[in-house]
Amino acid sequence: MSLIDSSIVVLYLSAVLFIGIRFGKRGESMEGYVVGGRQVPWLAVLGSLIATEISAATFLGTPGVGYGENMGYLQMGVGSLMARFAIAFIFLGAFYKLRCLSIYQYLADRFGGTSHYTAASFFLLSRVMASSVRLMIASTGLHVILGLPFGWTMIGFALLCLAYAGVGGIKAVIWTDCLQAIVFLAAGITMIWMLHDLVGWSEIIEVGRASGRLEIFQWSTEGSFWTDPNWFLLAAVFGFINTLAMQGTDHDFTQRMLTCRNIGQARKSIILSGFVSLPVAALFLLIGVGLYAYYIQFPDSSLPMKLAEGVYTVDSDKVFPHFIATALPNGLKGLLLCGVLAAAMSSLDSALAALSSSVVVDLYRPLLGKEISAARQVWIARAFMGIVAIALVSIAWALQHGGQFIWLAFKIAGVTYSGLLGVFLIGLLSKRGSDRWNLLSMLLGSGITATLLFLSENGVIDLAWQWPMLFGVTFTFLIGILPKGERMKADRIP
Repeated sequence: MSLIDSSIVVLYLSAVLFIGIRFGKRGESMEGYVVGGRQVPWLAVLGSLIATEISAATFLGTPGVGYGENMGYLQMGVGSLMARFAIAFIFLGAFYKLRCLSIYQYLADRFGGTSHYTAASFFLLSRVMASSVRLMIASTGLHVILGLPFGWTMIGFALLCLAYAGVGGIKAVIWTDCLQAIVFLAAGITMIWMLHDLVGWSEIIEVGRASGRLEIFQWSTEGSFWTDPNWFLLAAVFGFINTLAMQGTDHDFTQRMLTCRNIGQARKSIILSGFVSLPVAALFLLIGVGLYAYYIQFPDSSLPMKLAEGVYTVDSDKVFPHFIATALPNGLKGLLLCGVLAAAMSSLDSALAALSSSVVVDLYRPLLGKEISAARQVWIARAFMGIVAIALVSIAWALQHGGQFIWLAFKIAGVTYSGLLGVFLIGLLSKRGSDRWNLLSMLLGSGITATLLFLSENGVIDLAWQWPMLFGVTFTFLIGILPKGERMKADRIP
């Protein structure tokens, strides 16, 4: 790496550390550490939501989809945008009414302790798995670009995020995410400009149309609707359900919404994030199409390859980092490297903060059964943050050959999201359900998702990858509403 590229990367990392420690250093109360004292400006929350959602899976994985498939990924964005209105006016209303530090405290109020602890445990499992996938994606990108050892790259990411997230908590995460969002959006726009300069818009559009890579909507199924993952209705419904789960029941996302001064600002941030995320996803898909046109015009025999069903094909997930490493001039390579770093860190730092705070608020503090000083709670959260980092690195190492990046992230998260979303919908949309019955419904719903996913991935049944989660959420809800509701009191929140 050239001196100018190295200088850009060092400057970026120094800025992240400075901002994280500077903005997050004040306040040692648990409320300050977990929800920023509920005083974070909504624009900062919006930037943090965008940074966390546009993760390494988007920055590196989405161009791979554009390169190897088409732009049909945007079909999910239709449902995703609609889901944000439901989160804003149904989910956030309940969370703000109770002034939760963790959204799983809502389930303690609505049902009781069993639902609370089970949901928190499901979140811990789902977030560790999903964040491990994102860490694996980012580490793979840097491994391809710089040739750095895969394992040491992951450890470096984890240590860097621990340095500021451990000190400043959620405020440090939010403010550094704002910088990271600016950096990787600038990197994406720069990449499009480079492809335009190297290939030309007319060539990119012509190649994209001829190869079908610019197609977005597929209004009818090709074969059975059970087996076609690209059918618009299935993609849009999955986008709606997946976003409800991801941004309505995953504390990694909702935690930053709880930092706003009031519910109106929180609603503004989540709704506007949908209008930003959709064009950003289109930008990175278009990068993939542009890369496809570039390598047709300038063939490269050194493109990364993978073995699929006995045949070697181009590894579309690694084409973007390969282009950064081999085709970009000095200076621009440093900016794109910062984009990779920003995408990775914006996912990892928020996961560390959310997981550690959930362990303390949802599990450690209520189970201990006695008063704990605020300072001790914060230090316990920091200790758990270190344990979580070790778990993320270990799982990411095991997942490095897990399949195409963007779809792998959705599949893994869907298993536990099935149970989580199902039980929240029972609480928010009905007056039925009981505490212990929720445990059974969550386990059965997630079990169905995992079973269907395993059978379809191993060729036992032919099923589009979205269906397992949709079945799991539906089953959790239908089983959970069987018992007559029990009236719960707000003082049941630990």
